[in-house]
Amino acid sequence: MNNKIIEEALFTINQRGNKAEIEAVQNKAKALQDSTFSSLYSAYTRKMIEGAKNGKKEDLSAEKQAFEKRLDQLKIGSILPKYSCPICEDQGYKDGHMCNCLKNEINKILVRESGFGALEDFAKTKFDIFKNAEYMKKVYAKMQEWCHSKFDKNIVYLSGGTGVGKTHLIKCMANELIGRGKLVVLTSAFAMNQDFLKSYSTRDLEEKNNILDKYLDCEVLFIDDLGSEFIQKGITSSFLYQVLNERKIKNRPTVITSNLDLKDLRDYYDERISSRIIDKRTSICLLIDGDDLRLKNR
Repeated sequence: MNNKIIEEALFTINQRGNKAEIEAVQNKAKALQDSTFSSLYSAYTRKMIEGAKNGKKEDLSAEKQAFEKRLDQLKIGSILPKYSCPICEDQGYKDGHMCNCLKNEINKILVRESGFGALEDFAKTKFDIFKNAEYMKKVYAKMQEWCHSKFDKNIVYLSGGTGVGKTHLIKCMANELIGRGKLVVLTSAFAMNQDFLKSYSTRDLEEKNNILDKYLDCEVLFIDDLGSEFIQKGITSSFLYQVLNERKIKNRPTVITSNLDLKDLRDYYDERISSRIIDKRTSICLLIDGDDLRLKNR
């Protein structure tokens, strides 16, 4: 994952933490101006210190309850930081692992940069717009179930004509997976192919790795409209195979939409790529058929 994106997301989370801590300090300073609270709080801290010196765990519940009651009466607010994420306390990491709050911030950046706009919600999908509503309900239910699976089937290939709802479906899936705390990347085949060209052309090894790591390291990768990109000889197929193969080896799911049916897919790309996508043991291939909803809604 690009370090700049992580740093930007981490900065946002840390800023929340700093704000919570400043508010807590300010609240405490105000509360201590009240003589009753100051006395109750001093008694609590004194007993806590004495217990620590004596190596005894004192029962401080009565003292704590007393000063919290007075604090509530003053209507000043908590004297302890109210972190937006109680798990990592707005640090972004917990026990050396990336916290879900950091993943969510990274996802916001990635979705914004993808150009896909706002994500969609399975629960809000209106199936009456589809000609084959009952079939689409089953497709959506199957994909929602897959989002909560262990990803034994780690490639999903959704084929169908223009405007039949493939992009809407993957936006629902991305939203569902983010809700599970997964780090997702949405990209169009065109944008990804442009990145392949940049990676191929640059001599900067760090930049080269950052470009590809975006597609290799995310927990779930969505590639929209595969087959619409211009095939760069010696670049497109080579890089696409590298991404698909590495992700398959590491069991990192990849979801692909395309206007190409399975036969066209075999003809458009080389055997190495089509065999990675069309593998009954590890892939789900679904046809989404119907009218062009974009024309229908005009």
